[in-house]
Amino acid sequence: MTDQKRRIGILRLLDCAPVIIAGEFGFFTDAGIDATISIEPSWANIADKLAYGLLDAAVILGPLALAMTLGLRGRPTALRLAATISRDGNAIVLAPDLAQSADLAAANGLRFAVVHAYSTHDLLLRDWLAARGVMPETVTIITLPPAAMPAALASGAIAGFCAGAPWGAVAAREGIGTIVATSATIAPGHPEKLLVIRADVADRNPMLAAALRHAIGAATALCQMPDRRAALAALLAQPGNLDLPADILAEALVPLPGNPVFMTGTALRPTPRDLLWSTDRLQRAGSLSGIDALTAKTILLTPADLPTEG
Repeated sequence: MTDQKRRIGILRLLDCAPVIIAGEFGFFTDAGIDATISIEPSWANIADKLAYGLLDAAVILGPLALAMTLGLRGRPTALRLAATISRDGNAIVLAPDLAQSADLAAANGLRFAVVHAYSTHDLLLRDWLAARGVMPETVTIITLPPAAMPAALASGAIAGFCAGAPWGAVAAREGIGTIVATSATIAPGHPEKLLVIRADVADRNPMLAAALRHAIGAATALCQMPDRRAALAALLAQPGNLDLPADILAEALVPLPGNPVFMTGTALRPTPRDLLWSTDRLQRAGSLSGIDALTAKTILLTPADLPTEG
């Protein structure tokens, strides 16, 4: 595979770290990809830059990738799923006084934040609230970049949030929030961050998805090595990378409940099952009205990927 210049978008989240590691350790180069990593401030930026061709690929949320491809969010943009990078890894965080309340009926009328309207975080928060007798329509759910959530919680602008690692740990360490649930307890093993390619780029470069999986797989394998944890955390903590405290990043790399679980080997390969997790919940929330469920669960896959689930 000849060198190909590719611009890959990520956010400052731990489960986007394999892209940074693949760049820093030369794994993209080894796979024949000349990659430039673009750190964006929000999922809206990721979506817009994919839509207008300013990114060739990106780490993204499954519901957002589906919404873009189905034309539910902004400019319709066909995407192809290259890899499932991580599972689990999100936390629901409440203001300390609300977290101590035994009756979550007090949550009615309050404001909660998620990272995007089309996100695993929104779907998980809805499931968690409903399981505690709080119907999602009785609260206000707004969108904020994950990095802005701790400050919004501290100011009282929101009563709680759902975000990926390490933002729950950041809020807890600063004493402004309490982690009350993790996505590993709400929906164990759910697909979290996906790596997608613009469909026009993927169609012109049929080996690109496999090459990206090769590079990302080498990076996620490093993330699973205990003896590399401290060095990786220090690398990721640098201002030009995730720019987050190294000790929190190191803790989040430990394979404990609540932390992201990085995929390696064949587990990186896309499957309809991972898309179905999102489509089922999007349908329950009323976001896929009039859209065929079978189409929605396979639309991001190439024909080569379809046999993996039958």
